[in-house]
Amino acid sequence: MYKYKMLEHVLDSICLEAPENLKRYKEDSDSKKRQARSLAYIHLLLKAKFNLTSFDERERYITDGGYDGGIDAYYIDKENKIIYFIQSKYRNTEENFSTKPISVDEIVKMEVSRITDGEETDSKGNKYNGKILGLIRNLQELDQIARYDFKIILLANVDNDIEKVLDKILDFPYEIYNYKRAYEELVFPILRGTCHRATDITVNLNLTSRNYTMEYEVEDGELSTNVQLFFVPTIEIAKLMSVHKNAILEYNPRSYLGLSRNPVNKAIKDQIVNENNNMFSLFNNGITILSDQTEVTSKTGRKGVGQLILKNPQIVNGGQTAHTLSVIYEDSNYSEDIFKNKEVLVKIITFDENLKDESRKLSLIEQLSQATNTQSKIVEADRRSNLEIQIDLQRYLFNKFGYCYHRKTGEFNQGISKKYLSNDQIIERDIFIRVAYAVNGSVAEARRSGEERLFKNENFEKFLNTSIGDEGYDKLFYSFIVHKYLSKIEKNPSEKDDKYSTKNYGNAIRYGKFAIVYVVSQKIEELISNKEISEKIVRELTDKVLNQWKEFENKQMRKDSNSRYFTKIIDDKGVTNFENNFANYYKGTTIDSDLSSYEFNYR
Repeated sequence: MYKYKMLEHVLDSICLEAPENLKRYKEDSDSKKRQARSLAYIHLLLKAKFNLTSFDERERYITDGGYDGGIDAYYIDKENKIIYFIQSKYRNTEENFSTKPISVDEIVKMEVSRITDGEETDSKGNKYNGKILGLIRNLQELDQIARYDFKIILLANVDNDIEKVLDKILDFPYEIYNYKRAYEELVFPILRGTCHRATDITVNLNLTSRNYTMEYEVEDGELSTNVQLFFVPTIEIAKLMSVHKNAILEYNPRSYLGLSRNPVNKAIKDQIVNENNNMFSLFNNGITILSDQTEVTSKTGRKGVGQLILKNPQIVNGGQTAHTLSVIYEDSNYSEDIFKNKEVLVKIITFDENLKDESRKLSLIEQLSQATNTQSKIVEADRRSNLEIQIDLQRYLFNKFGYCYHRKTGEFNQGISKKYLSNDQIIERDIFIRVAYAVNGSVAEARRSGEERLFKNENFEKFLNTSIGDEGYDKLFYSFIVHKYLSKIEKNPSEKDDKYSTKNYGNAIRYGKFAIVYVVSQKIEELISNKEISEKIVRELTDKVLNQWKEFENKQMRKDSNSRYFTKIIDDKGVTNFENNFANYYKGTTIDSDLSSYEFNYR
């Protein structure tokens, strides 16, 4: 449910980008809105896969309409020399979107061969529409078209039986974007602000400032790393960050908007806005960028202007600087002149092309990040954000459950600000790791530990790595749902004068959420194994445990081992009462053993 709603929000947002004269994106009726979303779905592919940020640019590639030769859109990838022909089939209900396949007839209608042969009429003798004729002209004008490959994209579900014979149906290689792939590769990058992938980036250099300063080779066994230093015009960094945002911060401990609330950026801004000299380059720590391939040329046809060409660049340090420069650049109160003659030191690290071991690469990146990020404090949670298990966990939780695991500061701020998703669909990493502690029997530690301790590497590995794998992730997720449900009860108590619902549940809601999580998680594992699990079932199970909680607390108060938390007071009538300290009990030394030894009824 969550993922499809996210998709609809994204598609509606794309429709809003359309100029007013394109009425087909602006209609309010249900049928017209479905048609608009169908077109926006093609826009989404062009945006997320091909990095086309402009609505008008994407619209030029859409050919959908009468006499379109079965081609809904196309794209000419001049960098990789591939011409894509796109057939899309959007489904307007959640169930149909994930189950209903494209028909054979619709696939067969694709007249790619006729179009690439330059035919201006379809197989029935009808003249192609203007967009298709424009596509044919573009192909005719393409330089060295013989070097290009042709590829078909089916943006639709394809039945298994049909997929087996697609090679016989289609004349060209193809790839399928079914609903799963659409969610993972088209929708999710939009939510994270990473769809504008930085592939081959060209950065202009001011050669008159002798910006190219040094090149150095670092050897480590078989691994060779090239290091180059440049002074780069600040406006070039501003433009780069403005376009690509989180896509260029994949290896940075924090995301684009996660960098904004920091006192450091005020100092950076002041140096750009209020100074007329280039003292910025002296006082700023600079930017570190990783690149798969780096080239420098002065052959630009422009005197004093060189170019730095980076392949798949990623900023691992200096994100605060880059973010602030982009904010200034996007602010209408400032002109580009404010950046004039102001440069920033950029260190380009180019890894050996033989470094194919992703885990080793990520390890090196983490070390680089820790060594270079000194301008703004990096919390332990952010240091763990790019670990392989974190990335894997995030992908798994979104693909299976439609929830967005917040592994990096600020990474979903764009999705939330544009209302693609709500806070209710976010899994905060702090809560999730505490749930992992509780599930593994460390309830007291889950409640009392600060974030720095929670995410220390040894603790992180101990409590999260033990849950690797589908069933382990499922157990953590459904245990998180327990905590989410308890938090909802806390926000919406059944009685206004009973804020924590103590009349019904004792101190479970106020102090014992992670204790409840532990108890319910013991049953969750069995439910997963029997494939009898759902969010609804987990909430019902939580209710059963909650209804036993006052009895659990009453028994624990009478135990000698808990005398430090519960003091017996016998009144003059011989009635025993207790002076309670539940706040400390739930983070004390006995709660873990008390929970494990108590028999709860799950029926």
